[in-house]
Amino acid sequence: MFYGCGRHPEFGFLQLNPLQSITYFLRYNNFFSEKFMVNIVGNILVFIPFGGLGLLIKKLNNLPLLFFLFVCGISMIELAQYYTARGTADIDDVFLNTFGMLIGYFGLKVATWMNIANLKIDLNYDQTTAYSYTR
Repeated sequence: MFYGCGRHPEFGFLQLNPLQSITYFLRYNNFFSEKFMVNIVGNILVFIPFGGLGLLIKKLNNLPLLFFLFVCGISMIELAQYYTARGTADIDDVFLNTFGMLIGYFGLKVATWMNIANLKIDLNYDQTTAYSYTR
C-alpha cells in the first residue's frame, strides 16, 4: 500500500474537505477511466471483505463497534500515508473504504438471511471438543 503503484517519497498531502476528491473524480473523469476505477471503485471494492468480520468474529458482531474500529484503523492508515509521504491522507478515502465495509457487512447479512451464504462458522470454539468422534 505504501510502496505499491510506483509510489516514491515526496511531500505528504492532507485533504480534509469532505467529498472534494469524489466530486473531482465524478466531474472530470470518465466512469470507466483508470483513475476513476482505481480511486473510487477500488477504494470501495478492496474493503468489502472487511464487512464479513462482523459476522465471522463474535466480538465484532456489533455494527457500531465494527464501524468505530474500522474508521479508526483506516484513519490511522491514512495518517501513516501522510507522515511517510507515500500518499495522500484523504477524508474521502475513509468514506469510500467505510462504504465498502458496510456493503460487505449488509451484503453478507442479507445473504445469510436469504440462506444464500450459510455461515455456521464460530471462530471462538473449544479445541478439545471440536473434533470429537463417537463410535
